[in-house]
Formats: sequence, C-alpha cells, structure tokens
Amino acid sequence: MKANILLNVVVISQNNGRRHGLVKSLVVVDHVVKYLVINPGGILSKAQFFKPENIVDVNYKRMVIGNEKDIIKVNGKKVKAYLEEAFPLMDYQVVDINGEAFGHVVNATIEDDTFAITEYEISRSFFDDIDHGFAIIPAADLVYKDQVLYYEKEMFDIGFKNQGTGIANKLLGVK
Repeated sequence: MKANILLNVVVISQNNGRRHGLVKSLVVVDHVVKYLVINPGGILSKAQFFKPENIVDVNYKRMVIGNEKDIIKVNGKKVKAYLEEAFPLMDYQVVDINGEAFGHVVNATIEDDTFAITEYEISRSFFDDIDHGFAIIPAADLVYKDQVLYYEKEMFDIGFKNQGTGIANKLLGVK
C-alpha cells in the first residue's frame, strides 16, 4: 500500500465508533512504520499515536482501529521516549553520499503485513517532477542518521519508475 492513504484519514474505534481525530504523521524507525500520530484537535490535548498493527480497515476517508485502548496518550515530555530513534515520513530531507540535499520524501510503498517500507518516492524539485516524475529509491539504499536520510549514491544515480515519466510526458507527450 502507499503511505499517502494512511494520512489525513479519520481514526475510528471499532468497539464503540468513537472518532479520535485525523492521522497527521507516520513515524518510521529502520524503514518500518512504528506509529501513526493522531491530531485530535484542541490546544491542551495530549499527544496520541498508535501502532499500525492495530489497524482493522483503512480507505481514503477513514481508518478503523480495534479498540480505543490501542491509542497511546502521553504528555509532551514523554513523547521523546517513544519517538527518539524515529523520523516523520513525509517531507523528510534526503541527502546524497556527498552531503548534498537533493530532495524530500513525498510517498512510500509499505508492505501490508509487516509495515516495512520497501521504496521511497523522492521529489527533487517541482520542475524536475514535471519533466521526469518522482525518483524511486529502494529503502535499502537509504540510511537514517543524525536526523537525515542519506542516499548511499550520488544524486544523479537515481532511477525512475518504468511506467513513464513526469506529468509533462504523461499529459502532453513531451519528451
């Protein structure tokens, strides 16, 4: 499944039908989605997140979890204990082997059973996305350290999807 279908959907408990808020972020550790962060709304609300194993059903509008007890609610000081080795998936910066920042994560492919990320979709720039489309990088080629995703090659070694490239090519036939 694609990561973007897990974002901005309402979280509902299956046991009582209660709505908990929208999923606002996916927290990743070692290329595995560990938590989904809920934005419950309200200024004084506690941080809320849950493990992806608790998802019963998901579509583009809603996500059903088994029980509201599956949601972890903690105050701001305790959040770091849960998320210390983690990074938020979307819009995360990607740097090549030479230390050059060249893009950010816009989506990822997640295995249904293990919630492991197999590949990341990287946007290098608006115009490059129009010309060539997003770059697809296997998760094995990216290393997370010092709060940055490092690509183990140079930025020009990135491959593209085989299904065609870029919006300009798909819509206008531009080559």
